[in-house]
Parts: sequence; C-alpha cells; structure tokens
Amino acid sequence: MKKFTEILCAAVLAGSLAACTTETTIFGTALTDGDGIQLTAENADKDSGSSSGIDVAEGEHVVVTGNITKGAVSFRIAQDGAETPAAEWTLNGENQEIEYDLAPGTYNVDFTAVEKGTTGTVTVTKKPFESAEEPAADGQNPIMNFVGSYAKDRALIEVSAADDKDGAKFHITWGSSAAEHSEWDMTGTFDPETLTVSYENAVKKDVVFKEDGSVESETVVYEDGTGSFTFSQEGNSLTWKDEKEHIADDTVFGWALVD
Repeated sequence: MKKFTEILCAAVLAGSLAACTTETTIFGTALTDGDGIQLTAENADKDSGSSSGIDVAEGEHVVVTGNITKGAVSFRIAQDGAETPAAEWTLNGENQEIEYDLAPGTYNVDFTAVEKGTTGTVTVTKKPFESAEEPAADGQNPIMNFVGSYAKDRALIEVSAADDKDGAKFHITWGSSAAEHSEWDMTGTFDPETLTVSYENAVKKDVVFKEDGSVESETVVYEDGTGSFTFSQEGNSLTWKDEKEHIADDTVFGWALVD
C-alpha cells in the first residue's frame, strides 16, 4: 500500500502564509503507522489551512473522520491536476465519518478552518472497499440491496426501505455553509428491472442552525418535487434526476459510510 505523503504545516491568514503558533494553530501530521493523516486545529483563525497529498490504489476507499469541538473544518480532495474536486465536505461536529469511493490516482487534500477559533481533529485513512449490502433474501424489499448513504461534495443521500414490499425512502441534506443546509424527503416504488425509484412527493426545506447546533429556523420551499433515483448495478453509486430544480443533473453519488 502506498503511503500518504508528509503533510505540510501552514496557515493562510488574509491571503498570506503565516507560521503556526501554539496560540493559534492548524497543522497536519502523518500518523505513526504511515497509513493516514491527522489534522489538528487549536483555536485556529478563519481561513487558516493545511495541505497534503495521497495515493489511492485500486479497491481502496478514503475515510474521513471529524471530531470538531468548536467551529468547522472544510476539506477538499482533488485528483492531481484536476480543477473540479472529487470530494468536498465541511465537518462541524464530533464523531462524524464519511467514506469516499475515489478512482485510483494521486490526490491533493486541502483543509481550511471555516470559523475563527476552530478546534478539533480530522483524520484521513484508507481501507479496502466493502459493498453496500448482501443481496436480499426472497420476499424482502429489493431496495434492501441498496440501503445506506451516498455522498458527493456537500450532499448526502440516505436511502432506506419505506415498507416491507418495494417502497423506498430518501432523505437528502445539502450544505451551503456550516450554518445552513437544504433538506429533501421523498418516497417511491423501487423498480428492480431498471434499478430506479421515481417520486412525485418531494418536500424541500431550508434549515438554519444556531452556533450551538440547534435549529434556528426551518422554511418549507416546496412539497411537490418530482424526479427519480437510479442505482448502479454494483450498488455502490446512484444518480439523482431532480425535475424540480435540476440541482443534481449528471451527478454521481458514491457509497459512503457515515456515523
């Protein structure tokens, strides 16, 4: 297994590079086993950051675990030379974990403190891919082959069974910042021939959070969204066709492990 390259200690303040200090610091360090990276932030200034590089082999997934006790840290993973990130997310709580299925290659990883005073750790490791679910037994809802979480950038789609026959339920969160996100909830019938679930009952809400993580406001945007989800044959990704806003056209959401 290739090892993560040594992460550089850096802080970007007002667009210029400043040295890390004990009072205000954000830095990264290779784990002792050489198989990952751990970012540590202690009272970090907003927009301070750190960067590193990783090599992902065939069959490996990248697992990102966040334990942020104050503020938020965003991370961005982009294949070497690519302008569009392969994954992007903001961590703003404790015991958060997400798994990314990336194509083999070399990636640049950037961490940035989103808020002043950000404190906590973000750990990046690699592990062999595990499929979403074992095939469902006869008589079970066929969507059970595909239940779980799927992610892309700041969007997370959670799939579950809506009944014991062929119903499927979807809950989506899509973050616009550490303090705001949109949510969708919809249900539909799973078609095992096309691996597709169509829906006509999506409810979208915009949610704003207080600094302590509690909900400050919740606004219903619409209740008549239509569209469909289509799963890959392997069960490790899905595409979302949103006919209301076309927010996710041509976007592939990969299987993710989220705690």
